[in-house]
Amino acid sequence: MKNKQPVALCAVCGGIAAYKAVEVVSLLRKKAFDVHVVMSRSAQQFVTPLTFQAVLGRRVITTIFTMPEGDTHEEIYPHLYPASTADLFILLPATANSIAKIACGMGDDLVCASALGLGPDCQRFFCPAMNTHMLRKPSVQKNIRTLVEQGWIQIGPGDGNLACGTTGTGRMSEPMDIVDAVGRSLSARETLSGKRVLILSGPTHEHLDPVRYISNASSGKMGKALAEAAAERGASVEMVTGPVPANHLPMGDTVHIHHVTSAADMLEKAGELFAGADAVLFAAAVADYTPADPRRTKDPKTPGDISLKLTSTPDIARTLCADKKPGQVAIGFALQDHEAEQRAREKLAQKHLDGIVLNATEAMGADAATYAYLAKGADAFAPWGAISKPDCARNILDQVVALLQDR
Repeated sequence: MKNKQPVALCAVCGGIAAYKAVEVVSLLRKKAFDVHVVMSRSAQQFVTPLTFQAVLGRRVITTIFTMPEGDTHEEIYPHLYPASTADLFILLPATANSIAKIACGMGDDLVCASALGLGPDCQRFFCPAMNTHMLRKPSVQKNIRTLVEQGWIQIGPGDGNLACGTTGTGRMSEPMDIVDAVGRSLSARETLSGKRVLILSGPTHEHLDPVRYISNASSGKMGKALAEAAAERGASVEMVTGPVPANHLPMGDTVHIHHVTSAADMLEKAGELFAGADAVLFAAAVADYTPADPRRTKDPKTPGDISLKLTSTPDIARTLCADKKPGQVAIGFALQDHEAEQRAREKLAQKHLDGIVLNATEAMGADAATYAYLAKGADAFAPWGAISKPDCARNILDQVVALLQDR
Protein backbone atom coordinates (compact mmCIF):
# COMPACT_ATOMS: atom_id res chain seq x y z
CA MET A 1 0.00 0.00 0.00
CA LYS A 2 1.19 3.50 -0.73
CA ASN A 3 2.58 5.60 2.11
CA LYS A 4 -0.06 8.29 1.63
CA GLN A 5 -3.52 7.87 3.09
CA PRO A 6 -5.28 5.59 0.56
CA VAL A 7 -8.33 7.07 -1.14
CA ALA A 8 -11.43 4.86 -1.04
CA LEU A 9 -14.42 5.68 -3.21
CA CYS A 10 -17.66 3.92 -2.23
CA ALA A 11 -20.33 3.90 -4.94
CA VAL A 12 -23.73 3.26 -3.41
CA CYS A 13 -26.47 1.83 -5.63
CA GLY A 14 -30.22 1.43 -5.21
CA GLY A 15 -30.95 -1.66 -3.15
CA ILE A 16 -32.21 -2.34 0.35
CA ALA A 17 -28.67 -3.42 1.32
CA ALA A 18 -27.60 0.23 0.86
CA TYR A 19 -28.05 0.65 4.61
CA LYS A 20 -25.04 -1.65 5.12
CA ALA A 21 -22.90 0.72 3.08
CA VAL A 22 -23.09 3.24 5.93
CA GLU A 23 -21.24 0.86 8.22
CA VAL A 24 -18.72 -0.02 5.50
CA VAL A 25 -17.91 3.70 5.14
CA SER A 26 -17.60 4.07 8.91
CA LEU A 27 -15.26 1.07 9.20
CA LEU A 28 -13.06 2.30 6.35
CA ARG A 29 -12.71 5.68 8.05
CA LYS A 30 -11.67 3.97 11.28
CA LYS A 31 -8.97 2.14 9.31
CA ALA A 32 -7.56 5.50 8.15
CA PHE A 33 -8.86 5.51 4.60
CA ASP A 34 -9.67 8.84 2.96
CA VAL A 35 -13.27 7.90 2.14
CA HIS A 36 -15.53 9.49 -0.46
CA VAL A 37 -19.07 8.48 -1.42
CA VAL A 38 -21.01 8.78 -4.66
CA MET A 39 -24.68 7.79 -4.76
CA SER A 40 -27.00 6.88 -7.59
CA ARG A 41 -30.44 8.51 -7.68
CA SER A 42 -32.10 5.25 -6.71
CA ALA A 43 -29.71 4.76 -3.77
CA GLN A 44 -31.05 7.99 -2.30
CA GLN A 45 -34.48 6.34 -2.07
CA PHE A 46 -33.07 3.94 0.53
CA VAL A 47 -30.50 6.03 2.44
CA THR A 48 -30.19 9.80 2.39
CA PRO A 49 -26.95 11.57 1.49
CA LEU A 50 -27.15 13.29 4.88
CA THR A 51 -26.60 9.94 6.61
CA PHE A 52 -23.30 9.42 4.80
CA GLN A 53 -22.30 13.05 5.26
CA ALA A 54 -22.75 12.69 9.01
CA VAL A 55 -20.47 9.65 9.05
CA LEU A 56 -17.93 11.10 6.62
CA GLY A 57 -17.81 14.70 7.67
CA ARG A 58 -17.75 15.74 3.98
CA ARG A 59 -20.15 16.30 1.13
CA VAL A 60 -21.53 13.27 -0.68
CA ILE A 61 -21.55 13.47 -4.49
CA THR A 62 -25.04 12.81 -5.84
CA THR A 63 -25.08 14.28 -9.36
CA ILE A 64 -23.08 13.79 -12.53
CA PHE A 65 -23.52 17.44 -13.45
CA THR A 66 -21.33 20.36 -12.47
CA MET A 67 -22.28 22.04 -9.21
CA PRO A 68 -23.45 25.68 -9.55
CA GLU A 69 -20.54 28.07 -9.12
CA GLY A 70 -18.22 25.14 -8.47
CA ASP A 71 -14.53 25.92 -8.20
CA THR A 72 -13.02 22.56 -7.20
CA HIS A 73 -12.34 19.49 -9.34
CA GLU A 74 -15.03 17.53 -7.49
CA GLU A 75 -17.59 20.25 -8.18
CA ILE A 76 -16.68 20.77 -11.84
CA TYR A 77 -16.02 17.10 -12.75
CA PRO A 78 -17.95 15.00 -10.19
CA HIS A 79 -17.69 11.89 -12.39
CA LEU A 80 -13.87 12.12 -12.53
CA TYR A 81 -12.91 13.31 -9.06
CA PRO A 82 -12.25 11.58 -6.75
CA ALA A 83 -12.64 8.58 -9.14
CA SER A 84 -9.46 9.25 -11.15
CA THR A 85 -7.36 9.56 -7.97
CA ALA A 86 -8.92 6.66 -6.01
CA ASP A 87 -6.77 3.76 -4.80
CA LEU A 88 -9.83 1.55 -4.40
CA PHE A 89 -13.43 1.60 -5.58
CA ILE A 90 -16.21 -0.37 -3.92
CA LEU A 91 -19.56 -0.87 -5.65
CA LEU A 92 -22.16 -1.67 -2.99
CA PRO A 93 -24.72 -2.95 -3.14
CA ALA A 94 -23.83 -4.10 -6.65
CA THR A 95 -27.27 -4.47 -8.15
CA ALA A 96 -28.04 -6.43 -11.32
CA ASN A 97 -28.59 -3.11 -13.10
CA SER A 98 -25.32 -1.49 -12.00
CA ILE A 99 -23.31 -4.63 -12.78
CA ALA A 100 -24.84 -4.83 -16.27
CA LYS A 101 -24.17 -1.19 -17.10
CA ILE A 102 -20.58 -1.18 -15.84
CA ALA A 103 -19.85 -4.47 -17.62
CA CYS A 104 -21.03 -2.85 -20.87
CA GLY A 105 -19.01 0.31 -20.30
CA MET A 106 -22.01 2.59 -19.93
CA GLY A 107 -21.69 5.95 -18.19
CA ASP A 108 -25.22 7.29 -18.03
CA ASP A 109 -25.26 7.95 -14.29
CA LEU A 110 -22.84 9.09 -11.60
CA VAL A 111 -21.89 5.61 -10.36
CA CYS A 112 -21.21 4.19 -13.85
CA ALA A 113 -19.35 7.30 -15.01
CA SER A 114 -17.20 7.17 -11.87
CA ALA A 115 -16.35 3.53 -12.64
CA LEU A 116 -15.25 4.56 -16.13
CA GLY A 117 -13.07 7.32 -14.68
CA LEU A 118 -11.01 5.02 -12.43
CA GLY A 119 -7.25 4.97 -12.98
CA PRO A 120 -5.55 1.76 -14.22
CA ASP A 121 -3.99 1.05 -10.81
CA CYS A 122 -7.21 1.42 -8.83
CA GLN A 123 -8.39 -1.79 -7.19
CA ARG A 124 -12.06 -2.38 -7.94
CA PHE A 125 -14.43 -4.38 -5.75
CA PHE A 126 -18.10 -5.19 -6.19
CA CYS A 127 -20.51 -6.63 -3.62
CA PRO A 128 -23.50 -8.23 -5.36
CA ALA A 129 -26.88 -8.07 -3.61
CA MET A 130 -30.15 -9.10 -5.24
CA ASN A 131 -32.97 -11.62 -5.30
CA THR A 132 -31.79 -15.21 -5.73
CA HIS A 133 -33.67 -15.72 -9.00
CA MET A 134 -32.20 -12.52 -10.41
CA LEU A 135 -28.70 -13.60 -9.41
CA ARG A 136 -29.10 -16.95 -11.18
CA LYS A 137 -30.16 -15.47 -14.49
CA PRO A 138 -27.60 -16.36 -17.20
CA SER A 139 -27.38 -12.72 -18.29
CA VAL A 140 -26.55 -11.59 -14.74
CA GLN A 141 -23.96 -14.35 -14.32
CA LYS A 142 -22.41 -13.35 -17.65
CA ASN A 143 -22.12 -9.73 -16.53
CA ILE A 144 -20.55 -10.78 -13.23
CA ARG A 145 -17.99 -12.88 -15.12
CA THR A 146 -17.26 -9.90 -17.37
CA LEU A 147 -16.40 -7.70 -14.38
CA VAL A 148 -14.16 -10.41 -12.93
CA GLU A 149 -12.40 -10.79 -16.29
CA GLN A 150 -11.85 -7.03 -16.31
CA GLY A 151 -10.03 -7.26 -12.98
CA TRP A 152 -12.85 -6.53 -10.54
CA ILE A 153 -12.72 -8.44 -7.25
CA GLN A 154 -16.05 -9.97 -6.22
CA ILE A 155 -17.02 -10.02 -2.54
CA GLY A 156 -20.02 -12.21 -1.81
CA PRO A 157 -22.92 -12.59 -2.00
CA GLY A 158 -23.80 -14.76 0.95
CA ASP A 159 -26.75 -16.99 1.79
CA GLY A 160 -29.62 -16.14 4.10
CA ASN A 161 -32.98 -14.49 4.42
CA LEU A 162 -33.49 -11.78 1.83
CA ALA A 163 -35.56 -8.63 2.24
CA CYS A 164 -37.93 -9.78 -0.50
CA GLY A 165 -39.06 -12.66 1.70
CA THR A 166 -37.12 -15.45 0.00
CA THR A 167 -34.18 -17.45 1.33
CA GLY A 168 -31.08 -18.21 -0.71
CA THR A 169 -27.96 -16.70 -2.23
CA GLY A 170 -28.02 -12.98 -2.89
CA ARG A 171 -27.46 -11.38 0.50
CA MET A 172 -24.78 -8.69 0.48
CA SER A 173 -21.73 -9.58 2.57
CA GLU A 174 -21.58 -8.10 6.04
CA PRO A 175 -19.71 -4.78 6.38
CA MET A 176 -16.85 -6.20 8.44
CA ASP A 177 -16.37 -9.05 5.95
CA ILE A 178 -16.23 -6.52 3.09
CA VAL A 179 -13.67 -4.33 4.84
CA ASP A 180 -11.58 -7.37 5.82
CA ALA A 181 -11.57 -8.60 2.19
CA VAL A 182 -10.50 -5.16 0.99
CA GLY A 183 -7.75 -5.06 3.61
CA ARG A 184 -6.41 -8.48 2.60
CA SER A 185 -6.34 -7.47 -1.04
CA LEU A 186 -4.52 -4.22 -0.34
CA SER A 187 -2.04 -5.96 1.96
CA ALA A 188 -1.16 -8.32 -0.88
CA ARG A 189 -0.82 -5.42 -3.28
CA GLU A 190 2.79 -4.52 -2.50
CA THR A 191 4.08 -8.06 -1.93
CA LEU A 192 5.87 -7.96 -5.31
CA SER A 193 7.00 -4.35 -5.14
CA GLY A 194 10.37 -3.98 -6.82
CA LYS A 195 10.14 -7.44 -8.42
CA ARG A 196 10.20 -8.19 -12.12
CA VAL A 197 7.79 -10.82 -13.44
CA LEU A 198 8.09 -12.32 -16.92
CA ILE A 199 4.91 -13.91 -18.33
CA LEU A 200 4.64 -15.98 -21.50
CA SER A 201 1.08 -16.06 -22.81
CA GLY A 202 -1.25 -16.95 -25.64
CA PRO A 203 -0.82 -19.37 -28.54
CA THR A 204 1.86 -19.39 -31.20
CA HIS A 205 1.21 -19.43 -34.94
CA GLU A 206 3.48 -21.71 -36.94
CA HIS A 207 3.04 -20.59 -40.55
CA LEU A 208 2.74 -23.01 -43.45
CA ASP A 209 2.73 -20.02 -45.79
CA PRO A 210 1.94 -16.30 -45.42
CA VAL A 211 -1.75 -17.13 -44.75
CA ARG A 212 -2.09 -20.61 -43.26
CA TYR A 213 -0.69 -21.68 -39.91
CA ILE A 214 -0.80 -24.33 -37.18
CA SER A 215 -2.07 -23.14 -33.80
CA ASN A 216 -4.44 -23.95 -30.95
CA ALA A 217 -7.43 -22.51 -29.07
CA SER A 218 -5.50 -20.57 -26.42
CA SER A 219 -7.15 -17.19 -25.81
CA GLY A 220 -4.51 -15.46 -23.68
CA LYS A 221 -7.03 -14.91 -20.86
CA MET A 222 -4.86 -16.68 -18.30
CA GLY A 223 -1.84 -14.59 -19.21
CA LYS A 224 -3.91 -11.42 -18.98
CA ALA A 225 -5.15 -12.41 -15.51
CA LEU A 226 -1.60 -13.20 -14.37
CA ALA A 227 -0.18 -9.92 -15.67
CA GLU A 228 -2.88 -7.83 -14.01
CA ALA A 229 -2.60 -9.77 -10.73
CA ALA A 230 1.19 -9.31 -10.68
CA ALA A 231 0.86 -5.60 -11.46
CA GLU A 232 -1.69 -5.21 -8.65
CA ARG A 233 0.93 -6.56 -6.25
CA GLY A 234 3.46 -3.95 -7.32
CA ALA A 235 5.50 -5.96 -9.83
CA SER A 236 6.98 -4.68 -13.05
CA VAL A 237 5.62 -7.07 -15.69
CA GLU A 238 7.14 -8.08 -19.02
CA MET A 239 4.59 -10.03 -21.05
CA VAL A 240 5.55 -11.96 -24.18
CA THR A 241 2.37 -12.94 -25.99
CA GLY A 242 1.40 -14.75 -29.12
CA PRO A 243 -1.46 -13.47 -31.30
CA VAL A 244 -4.59 -12.81 -29.19
CA PRO A 245 -7.51 -10.36 -29.43
CA ALA A 246 -6.79 -6.87 -28.11
CA ASN A 247 -9.35 -7.26 -25.31
CA HIS A 248 -7.39 -10.26 -24.00
CA LEU A 249 -4.33 -8.11 -23.32
CA PRO A 250 -3.68 -6.67 -19.85
CA MET A 251 -3.75 -3.00 -18.96
CA GLY A 252 -1.57 -1.11 -16.53
CA ASP A 253 1.29 1.34 -16.43
CA THR A 254 3.70 -1.33 -15.16
CA VAL A 255 2.84 -3.96 -17.81
CA HIS A 256 5.03 -4.02 -20.93
CA ILE A 257 3.75 -6.18 -23.79
CA HIS A 258 5.96 -7.83 -26.42
CA HIS A 259 4.11 -9.33 -29.41
CA VAL A 260 5.49 -12.44 -31.09
CA THR A 261 4.15 -14.98 -33.58
CA SER A 262 5.99 -18.30 -33.55
CA ALA A 263 7.55 -20.51 -30.89
CA ALA A 264 11.00 -19.47 -32.14
CA ASP A 265 10.01 -15.81 -31.81
CA MET A 266 8.73 -16.37 -28.28
CA LEU A 267 11.91 -18.14 -27.21
CA GLU A 268 14.08 -15.36 -28.64
CA LYS A 269 12.19 -12.53 -26.94
CA ALA A 270 11.74 -14.39 -23.64
CA GLY A 271 15.43 -15.27 -23.72
CA GLU A 272 16.28 -11.57 -23.82
CA LEU A 273 14.16 -10.91 -20.72
CA PHE A 274 14.68 -14.10 -18.71
CA ALA A 275 17.85 -13.24 -16.80
CA GLY A 276 16.37 -10.00 -15.47
CA ALA A 277 13.20 -11.61 -14.09
CA ASP A 278 12.66 -12.55 -10.46
CA ALA A 279 9.76 -14.82 -11.42
CA VAL A 280 8.75 -16.40 -14.72
CA LEU A 281 5.26 -17.74 -15.47
CA PHE A 282 4.96 -20.04 -18.47
CA ALA A 283 1.27 -19.72 -19.39
CA ALA A 284 1.70 -19.80 -23.18
CA ALA A 285 0.23 -22.65 -25.21
CA VAL A 286 3.21 -23.10 -27.51
CA ALA A 287 2.64 -25.19 -30.63
CA ASP A 288 4.48 -28.51 -30.40
CA TYR A 289 5.35 -28.65 -34.11
CA THR A 290 6.20 -26.23 -36.91
CA PRO A 291 6.38 -26.77 -40.68
CA ALA A 292 9.83 -27.93 -41.75
CA ASP A 293 9.62 -26.07 -45.06
CA PRO A 294 7.21 -23.09 -44.89
CA ARG A 295 6.25 -21.67 -48.26
CA ARG A 296 7.06 -18.08 -49.22
CA THR A 297 3.82 -17.71 -51.19
CA LYS A 298 0.27 -18.96 -50.82
CA ASP A 299 -0.08 -21.78 -53.31
CA PRO A 300 -3.56 -22.45 -54.73
CA LYS A 301 -5.51 -25.52 -53.69
CA THR A 302 -4.91 -28.52 -55.94
CA PRO A 303 -6.81 -31.81 -56.29
CA GLY A 304 -5.78 -34.64 -54.03
CA ASP A 305 -4.09 -34.83 -50.64
CA ILE A 306 -0.89 -33.21 -49.48
CA SER A 307 1.64 -34.24 -46.86
CA LEU A 308 3.28 -31.89 -44.39
CA LYS A 309 6.65 -32.45 -42.81
CA LEU A 310 6.72 -31.01 -39.28
CA THR A 311 9.57 -30.54 -36.87
CA SER A 312 9.43 -30.07 -33.11
CA THR A 313 9.37 -26.56 -31.74
CA PRO A 314 11.79 -25.66 -28.92
CA ASP A 315 10.71 -26.46 -25.37
CA ILE A 316 10.80 -22.89 -24.15
CA ALA A 317 10.42 -23.54 -20.42
CA ARG A 318 13.02 -26.31 -20.41
CA THR A 319 15.48 -24.26 -22.47
CA LEU A 320 15.21 -21.13 -20.35
CA CYS A 321 15.06 -22.81 -16.96
CA ALA A 322 18.24 -24.75 -17.68
CA ASP A 323 19.96 -21.41 -16.92
CA LYS A 324 17.77 -20.46 -13.98
CA LYS A 325 19.57 -18.34 -11.40
CA PRO A 326 19.56 -19.11 -7.66
CA GLY A 327 16.49 -17.49 -6.16
CA GLN A 328 14.68 -17.18 -9.48
CA VAL A 329 11.15 -18.65 -9.45
CA ALA A 330 9.55 -20.43 -12.41
CA ILE A 331 6.00 -21.81 -12.56
CA GLY A 332 4.49 -23.55 -15.56
CA PHE A 333 1.24 -25.09 -16.74
CA ALA A 334 0.32 -28.63 -17.71
CA LEU A 335 -2.81 -29.12 -19.80
CA GLN A 336 -3.62 -32.83 -19.72
CA ASP A 337 -6.63 -34.98 -20.58
CA HIS A 338 -5.38 -38.31 -19.17
CA GLU A 339 -2.80 -39.49 -16.59
CA ALA A 340 -2.91 -35.86 -15.57
CA GLU A 341 -1.05 -35.83 -12.26
CA GLN A 342 1.68 -38.21 -13.41
CA ARG A 343 2.34 -36.23 -16.58
CA ALA A 344 2.32 -32.95 -14.68
CA ARG A 345 4.94 -34.27 -12.24
CA GLU A 346 7.11 -35.40 -15.14
CA LYS A 347 6.95 -31.92 -16.70
CA LEU A 348 7.66 -30.32 -13.34
CA ALA A 349 10.95 -32.23 -13.12
CA GLN A 350 11.95 -32.15 -16.78
CA LYS A 351 11.47 -28.41 -17.17
CA HIS A 352 13.25 -27.45 -13.89
CA LEU A 353 10.15 -25.66 -12.59
CA ASP A 354 9.36 -24.74 -8.99
CA GLY A 355 5.68 -25.45 -9.42
CA ILE A 356 3.17 -26.43 -12.06
CA VAL A 357 -0.53 -25.69 -12.50
CA LEU A 358 -2.55 -28.62 -13.77
CA ASN A 359 -5.62 -27.98 -15.89
CA ALA A 360 -7.70 -29.80 -18.50
CA THR A 361 -8.68 -29.06 -22.09
CA GLU A 362 -11.82 -27.29 -20.83
CA ALA A 363 -9.59 -24.37 -19.86
CA MET A 364 -8.72 -23.45 -23.46
CA GLY A 365 -10.49 -20.19 -24.25
CA ALA A 366 -12.74 -20.46 -21.18
CA ASP A 367 -13.31 -17.92 -18.41
CA ALA A 368 -13.02 -20.54 -15.65
CA ALA A 369 -11.77 -24.10 -15.25
CA THR A 370 -10.68 -26.70 -12.71
CA TYR A 371 -7.11 -26.26 -11.50
CA ALA A 372 -4.67 -27.98 -9.16
CA TYR A 373 -1.13 -27.08 -8.06
CA LEU A 374 1.94 -29.28 -7.69
CA ALA A 375 5.11 -27.99 -6.04
CA LYS A 376 8.69 -29.07 -6.63
CA GLY A 377 10.01 -31.53 -4.07
CA ALA A 378 6.59 -32.14 -2.52
CA ASP A 379 4.16 -35.02 -2.82
CA ALA A 380 1.22 -32.75 -2.11
CA PHE A 381 -1.43 -32.28 -4.78
CA ALA A 382 -3.39 -29.09 -4.02
CA PRO A 383 -6.75 -29.01 -5.80
CA TRP A 384 -8.00 -25.48 -6.32
CA GLY A 385 -11.27 -26.67 -7.80
CA ALA A 386 -13.40 -24.88 -10.38
CA ILE A 387 -12.44 -21.21 -10.22
CA SER A 388 -12.19 -18.21 -12.55
CA LYS A 389 -8.92 -17.43 -14.28
CA PRO A 390 -8.42 -14.23 -12.23
CA ASP A 391 -8.84 -16.30 -9.04
CA CYS A 392 -6.40 -18.88 -10.38
CA ALA A 393 -3.94 -16.07 -11.17
CA ARG A 394 -4.18 -14.75 -7.62
CA ASN A 395 -3.50 -18.27 -6.27
CA ILE A 396 -0.44 -18.56 -8.51
CA LEU A 397 0.89 -15.19 -7.39
CA ASP A 398 0.46 -16.33 -3.76
CA GLN A 399 2.82 -19.21 -4.59
CA VAL A 400 5.28 -16.85 -6.28
CA VAL A 401 5.34 -14.54 -3.25
CA ALA A 402 5.88 -17.46 -0.86
CA LEU A 403 8.72 -18.89 -2.97
CA LEU A 404 10.47 -15.52 -3.30
CA GLN A 405 10.19 -14.92 0.43
CA ASP A 406 11.69 -18.34 1.17
CA ARG A 407 14.70 -17.49 -0.97
